[in-house]
Amino acid sequence: MPSVAIAGYTNAGKSSLLNRLTGTQELVQNQLFATLDTAVRHAETDDGRSFTYVDTVGFVRNLPHQLVEAFRSTFEEVADADVILHVVDGSHPDPAAQLRTVRDVIAEVDGQAIPELVVFNKVDLLDDSQRLVLHGLAPDAVFVSARTGDGIEELKQRIDATLPVPDREVTVVVPYDRGELVAELHERNRVLSIDYIEEGTRVHAFVTAEMLAKLGDHVI
Repeated sequence: MPSVAIAGYTNAGKSSLLNRLTGTQELVQNQLFATLDTAVRHAETDDGRSFTYVDTVGFVRNLPHQLVEAFRSTFEEVADADVILHVVDGSHPDPAAQLRTVRDVIAEVDGQAIPELVVFNKVDLLDDSQRLVLHGLAPDAVFVSARTGDGIEELKQRIDATLPVPDREVTVVVPYDRGELVAELHERNRVLSIDYIEEGTRVHAFVTAEMLAKLGDHVI
């Protein structure tokens, strides 16, 4: 199913934000690499689309190449995501450097083409002048506080709007030896009905543009 990768500089508050968004309790510590294992949590949009949040290890400036390799599996969760939730500590003395550092790592795993939603966390610690500076760094960013809950509902709405929407209605007949397409229809799209006929699996569904391209000649 679609995924939202929560990426950001270490101590930006990613795990705390995940807790707020999903109502779960992940480990939250003020130290480097408190999150070493990838945490995955199920969620739904307001209109019922299922997706997952994937928390990732915190990034640091000038991360040694050996560490990039050691954490490549968690970094690659970012490259496989449909949306990158880029969390920045808004109270940090140099938020611009945090933005650059994380984007450099995202580029290293070929994730720069994925839609990015910048989230400035710890808004409860900011004054108006700091907000103005951050707005200049990322005009479309969402300002939140994982601690107080400020901005969380707006963030959820922005995530819903950024995730891929299955909006193309199709009927397809998928040959029985292409069962992976049927599985993907169920996982990432909205199936309305399914029948088993001689030629294969007949599916009526709403699909994304990406899925429609994969279905190709199977559309009837």
